[in-house]
Amino acid sequence: MPNDSIHNNTDSSTTLAADSANHATDTVTTIPTVHRAQYLSGFPSYGGNDISFQRIDQMPVLEVPAAGNARTHNSSPLHDTGSMIMFLLSCLFLITSYRLGHIYIANLMHNMFSIKGKDDLYSDHTMSDTRIIIALIVNTCLMEGFLMFYGLSWYNPQLTLALQSSVFLHVFVLILSAALFITLQLFLYRLIGFTFSDDKLTELWVGGFLASQATLGLLLFPIVVITLVFPSTIKSMLTIAITLYILARIVFIWKGFRIFFNNFSSSIYFILYLCAVEIVPPLLALAGTVYVCSIL
Repeated sequence: MPNDSIHNNTDSSTTLAADSANHATDTVTTIPTVHRAQYLSGFPSYGGNDISFQRIDQMPVLEVPAAGNARTHNSSPLHDTGSMIMFLLSCLFLITSYRLGHIYIANLMHNMFSIKGKDDLYSDHTMSDTRIIIALIVNTCLMEGFLMFYGLSWYNPQLTLALQSSVFLHVFVLILSAALFITLQLFLYRLIGFTFSDDKLTELWVGGFLASQATLGLLLFPIVVITLVFPSTIKSMLTIAITLYILARIVFIWKGFRIFFNNFSSSIYFILYLCAVEIVPPLLALAGTVYVCSIL
């Protein structure tokens, strides 16, 4: 019995050793399988399948558009520092002058429509009234300059590039043009009054002109603010501004008609006055302004 156990153990050990040797030999001599890549020319299109695959080099190429060097420009007076400084200074001058000349503002409607002088103590202009009148007229010139800038851009697109290239210069020139036009009109009205009427009626007439222009500037102020903040409303705001300007001229012309129309023969002079003073000069001034802006 002991011999049989020893013999069996020996046989088991021999068998395990032989199996281990054979397994090691098999591991060493095994060659790994190599998988070659297929479909080098793209996936094939099988019959009955409407989906086909393309090579990446056959796909459309996205073209990158060429562009020039970036340049800075001011598109409107709202983005121009100089224009906004003039706008704010005009508002400040108007606000500071209101405290001393608020009585004149309260009498704007009377000065626009009435053909009778006031007999109270405020009938004559004081220094305070003169200051507020200057502030109101400056405000009107400023509002008209801004609106003319937008008007030229809207109604004459050929000037848009030139206007946007130097916003401050064009706005400043337009404001000066409005101020020069109002000054020449004031001088012309005084000359006509001195020639054909007396001082009292002339002062009433000139006072109506100044009051109409001052009121026009106050009415144009919100129009300009809306145009600056909301450029998409340019067409509507320009239409309203032109309407207000025409109405202001009609009110002033009507007051002059009531002052100077005495008999039927005066109608001839009045028609000549309309053509020579109220129709032709504004058209010439507008044409000259457009020409000056085109050469700047």
